[in-house]
Amino acid sequence: MNARERSSFSLPRLEPLQWVILVALLAALAYASLDLLALSRFQAPGADYSCFWAGAKTALSDPARIYDFDHNTAVQGWPLGPGRVRPYVYPPTALLLFAPFALPAYWTGYGLWVAVTGLLFLWAARRIGAPWPLVLLMPAVALVAFCGQVTFLIGGLVLGGLSLRRRPILAGLLFGLAAVVKPQFMVLVPLALLAEGRWRTLIAAGATGALLALATLLVWGPQIWLDWLAALPRFNALIFHDRGLTEDAITPYAALVSTGHAGAWALLLAPAAAALVWFGFRRTPDLADRSLLLFGATTLVTPYAMNYELALFAPGVAVYLSRLCDPRWTKYAAAALGYVLLPWAFPSVLPALALALAPLLRPGLARDNAETSGASSPPRRAESPDLGPLRPDPVQ
Repeated sequence: MNARERSSFSLPRLEPLQWVILVALLAALAYASLDLLALSRFQAPGADYSCFWAGAKTALSDPARIYDFDHNTAVQGWPLGPGRVRPYVYPPTALLLFAPFALPAYWTGYGLWVAVTGLLFLWAARRIGAPWPLVLLMPAVALVAFCGQVTFLIGGLVLGGLSLRRRPILAGLLFGLAAVVKPQFMVLVPLALLAEGRWRTLIAAGATGALLALATLLVWGPQIWLDWLAALPRFNALIFHDRGLTEDAITPYAALVSTGHAGAWALLLAPAAAALVWFGFRRTPDLADRSLLLFGATTLVTPYAMNYELALFAPGVAVYLSRLCDPRWTKYAAAALGYVLLPWAFPSVLPALALALAPLLRPGLARDNAETSGASSPPRRAESPDLGPLRPDPVQ
């Protein structure tokens, strides 16, 4: 690490207005974090981790009941009140990743889960240029750690795959692992890889998913897949008939359902989402922009994504906040304020998505990226063996 990298997050000379905005942003982060304090009063830590912990425990002892929602709730034993069903509904392939964390005692497994996936998330965030202190300040990141959700795992795998351009097989492995845990959040990744011409990565991702699917067939047999497919409509009904859950979701589909409209109207946004990813990945080499575009477009097309998924945007937002020397920094900070302070539903996705969209609409995008990307964040070096040049590579 050279001297420039060691000092990459030192504060430059700031204008008075920038200091005011920084203080306001810190106050906003503290205010938003109060939601976590309120949550801790009626929900135990690891309440979401407990769902796939119980699913993995069942897979190791009574696999025929993995997708029995009542059984999964009973295994957890959480005091969440009568009628609070806690199902396991991840695909069978996810059990291969969850099972090791179900072997130790519950609290040990929860601690290991948050630590291992959290470190993966921070590693991947750092690879796209996000200073980890800024990432950790985001309230949605703290929410993921408190709940024990899979968001760190998915974010770490996807961001890592985006950054490993010069290691296509490893990148494909990371994408494939993410797809077998949360396939609905990976629907636009193949389009992104096609836009970049990353054929070897796409093939490696598909091969990874196929091998893990075959492994589940060998371990648990084909019936587990039929049980999973049968569980999806039951889970959909459970979620979208609960007004509180739909209000906590961050997708247009859920927003429509929570206001009494047909969620299927949100599918009309699919062409726009595909265009965002295709043209975004063709036009900008900036990894922060690509991550924001990919995750933002995914929320447009997937029916189910909850408020903790906002942590996926934290590294990209942190990259923009670290560009203190950029003359547009005050606009970046305003978008970050919206991301933090807006209600944790679909509107809070829009400021993060706007950060990535704004550069795409400016002329001289490549020049701007080269001039501003290293100002206050780790430089994306053209000679890096992993990140590659600051333009799309030829077909791999």
